[in-house]
Amino acid sequence: MVSKVALLLAILVCSQYMAQGVYVISKAEWGGRGAKWTVGLGNYLSYAIIHHTAGSYCETRAQCNAVLQSVQSYHMDSLGWPDIGYNFLIGGDGNVYEGRGWNNMGAHAAEWNPYSIGISFLGNYNWDTLE
Repeated sequence: MVSKVALLLAILVCSQYMAQGVYVISKAEWGGRGAKWTVGLGNYLSYAIIHHTAGSYCETRAQCNAVLQSVQSYHMDSLGWPDIGYNFLIGGDGNVYEGRGWNNMGAHAAEWNPYSIGISFLGNYNWDTLE
């Protein structure tokens, strides 16, 4: 019963955000490649780990698509990972972009990956500042 109540609450919260214009842009929509392989992620996670990509900042959808493709290429081609490392990414254009999504374990925080969702802001916030 508790899980049904939690599911209903989650649906209501998500529908509220959809009504306010929060939309998750799918990997296919930003031109991402499919994962080489995946590892499932549990349903009851305790943590959300926030990162920055330490790369280029973007302000438009087209710029963010290019930055996302670059991050994914770095993770897959240079690091040998099966996909982009984060579950979701947020661009300077205000959009949320799907990385590995809700159901796949990320590669963002070593021992914490099985217990968390990884969310990364596009850009390098060691130098970039928000205005």
